[in-house]
Amino acid sequence: MPIQTHNRSTKSEKPIVLALSRNQHHHLASIAGIPEFNLIETDDWRPEYVRDLNPDLLLTLSSEWYEAFACIQEARNLFIPSLYLMDGILEWRHQWENPLWGAGGGAPYNQPIFTDKAACLGRRSMRTLETWGNINKCELVGMPRFDHYLENPVKVLPHEGRKRLLVMTANTPGFSPEQISVVAQSLTDVRNFLSTQETWEPIWRVHKDMEKRLGLIDNFTELRGKPLRAVLSLADAVLTTPSTVILESMLSGLPTALLDYSNSPQYIQTAWVINAQAHLPVVLGEMGNPPARRKVFQDEILHDCLECYTTASPRLINLIVELIGIGRNARYQKETPKFPRRILPLDMDGFAIPSENFNLSLLYPEHPIFKNSDVQALQHLVTQLMVENRDLRSQLKKSRIINNVMKILRRFFKKGK
Repeated sequence: MPIQTHNRSTKSEKPIVLALSRNQHHHLASIAGIPEFNLIETDDWRPEYVRDLNPDLLLTLSSEWYEAFACIQEARNLFIPSLYLMDGILEWRHQWENPLWGAGGGAPYNQPIFTDKAACLGRRSMRTLETWGNINKCELVGMPRFDHYLENPVKVLPHEGRKRLLVMTANTPGFSPEQISVVAQSLTDVRNFLSTQETWEPIWRVHKDMEKRLGLIDNFTELRGKPLRAVLSLADAVLTTPSTVILESMLSGLPTALLDYSNSPQYIQTAWVINAQAHLPVVLGEMGNPPARRKVFQDEILHDCLECYTTASPRLINLIVELIGIGRNARYQKETPKFPRRILPLDMDGFAIPSENFNLSLLYPEHPIFKNSDVQALQHLVTQLMVENRDLRSQLKKSRIINNVMKILRRFFKKGK
C-alpha cells in the first residue's frame, strides 16, 4: 500500500524523523518515543520511500552505501535536511585498507560526508573529519547509547583469585585475509603468554570464528550472551583490538590497552599499547597496578575522543530539532536550507577539565612537598620561606654594593699607579 505524501512545511504538525536503520536500533533507542518528534526506522532504503513519506529530517548511520546515498540525494532535492550519526570510531584499516571503500574502488569513507550535518563522537573525530573536507558539517554530540555509563557508572565487583583480563576483538576483526591473520597471531601470543603466568585470568570475548580458530578455552561461560557492561563490571583491565570498545572500557574506568600487531596509525590512542609479543609482559605487568600518570593520560584521551562530560542524547535531540526547524523554514520560503557552521554549543565552552586522577601527590610520589596536605603547616612553611627569601635578597643586595665599591676602588688604585 503506497504511503500518503505529507506536506510538513507548517509548524503545527508533529515532525517526522526517518532513520535508515538495519538492525541498528540500539543507536537510536534514546530518541525513540520522545515528544519532540516521531522517529520512524526503516530498512527500506529507496528514494521513493523518502519522497512518499516526505519526512522533516533524514537520519542515517551510513552515507557511503549507494542506497543511503540515493536517499540522501532525494532528501536534498526535497529540501529535507539530512544527518549522519556516527556509530563507531574511526579506524585506520577500515578507512584506508578496507576493499569496500576507496582502497578497493568504492566511495572513500566519509571523504566527504554526504549529509548536511554529522553528529560526531568527540573532538578528535570532529577535527579529523573536518580535515577530510567536511568543514561546516561536524557537530559535537557524543554517543547516545553510552549515556547509561554516565547516568549509572559501572561498579567493578570485587572478586577473589587472579586479576581478570577481558580480551576482545571488534565485531569485524579485519577487512582482508591478511589483516585477519595478523589479528590471529596477536591473540595467539596473548593466549600463550597468559598460560605461562599467574597474575591474569582471561575473559575471552572475541569473534566466534577467531575463538574456534585458536581453540580458546573460556572459563567464564556464564558470561556468554551477557551485555558488555555486565562483563566489564567483572574485569580488572581490558585488552582489545581497534574497536569502539576502547571508549566503552575507558568510560568504565578500566585500564585499557590496544592490541594491534599491524602497528597502524591510531585515531584513538590508549595509555597502553601492545604492538608485538615482547610488549606483553611489560604492559600487562603495569596494567595490574596502573600508575596515576597513565590514568591521567587515559582520561585525557577519553574526553578528547568521546564527548562525555554530560550525556549525548539531549545534544542529539537538540541538533535534530534545530535541523527540523531550518528545513521547515526553508521549504516554507521555497529555498535551499542554509546551515550554521556550528549549531550545538560546546560543553565547558570548549575547555577541558582536569582528570579526577590529576593528583600531584600520586603523580610525583617522590616529591615530599606534595605529600603534605596540612594547610596550616604549609602556610607556616611558606611564611618561613618568604622571610628567608627576604633576608637572602637583602644579603645579596649588600654583597652587590660591596662588590661594586671594590670594583671602583680597584679601578682608582690602578689608575693611580
